[in-house]
Amino acid sequence: MKSVFLHVILTTGNRSQITIFYTQSSQEELVKSVLVKISVLALMALVVSGSAATTVFAQDVKSACAKTDDLLEDGKVGEARKALDAAYSVGIKDYEWLWRSSRVTLLQADLESDNAKREGMYYESKRLADEALKLNGSGMNGYIRRAAAAGKIALTKGVLGAAEQVKSAREDAEKAISLNNATPQSLAAAHYILGRTHLKLSETAKAKRMMVGLGWGNLDEALKNLKKSLDLRSDFVMYNLEYAKALAANNQFGDAKQYAQKAASGKDMEAGDAARRSEASNLLKEWAAK
Repeated sequence: MKSVFLHVILTTGNRSQITIFYTQSSQEELVKSVLVKISVLALMALVVSGSAATTVFAQDVKSACAKTDDLLEDGKVGEARKALDAAYSVGIKDYEWLWRSSRVTLLQADLESDNAKREGMYYESKRLADEALKLNGSGMNGYIRRAAAAGKIALTKGVLGAAEQVKSAREDAEKAISLNNATPQSLAAAHYILGRTHLKLSETAKAKRMMVGLGWGNLDEALKNLKKSLDLRSDFVMYNLEYAKALAANNQFGDAKQYAQKAASGKDMEAGDAARRSEASNLLKEWAAK
């Protein structure tokens, strides 16, 4: 009988050395036994390595998403893009990453001066939201991001020339509201998008809108949904400004001035808020005598 020591080295991120002791009656049996054990150990090493890589990626994405949210609150869109891209190094698509990427792409488009490039980025934002929803069809934020992108495309083309985009924005915003499975801030965003969709449609004569299936837009729904967005996030500049516009459209200038003043004196919480505060200040001057 022969006693044999075999050293096997497997690499799984950390170098591991395994010593196997055998007493075999023949060399042939020894070889067969060793090969089987090596195969089992190698398979275990691959499983452990793959699981560790997935865990690290998930942690990286979660951290990047949290960092992205903080950066966007500070209006740092470019840095938010870098934070997301840094986490996307292994090529795995994640729902949370995708809908945030859609949001950042839309915000970057808002800053783009070239009209053609801006429109293309809005379409890319919508595509990313589509990808997010393929991974999580009950994800509220996926619908919000797709609604936002569709709304931007419609504004770029003109609502009468982009009826399907307008309908998509309405349907996705309503779907997000019905799901209501994220944060109060997300629910506020969904009501804002729906309210703004109605408000923009109400600016065009109903007879014209009916020809392309957009006769449903009305000021009452705009006021109701924009007010709900403010009930959930009363200090948000964007929501105060849009609600002020809706009130003015309904000839409620006294209330409109109050909300425009809140917008004008609000603090920056979203990219573009400086421009919104300036717009609110100009509206206050315009409405001074009303």
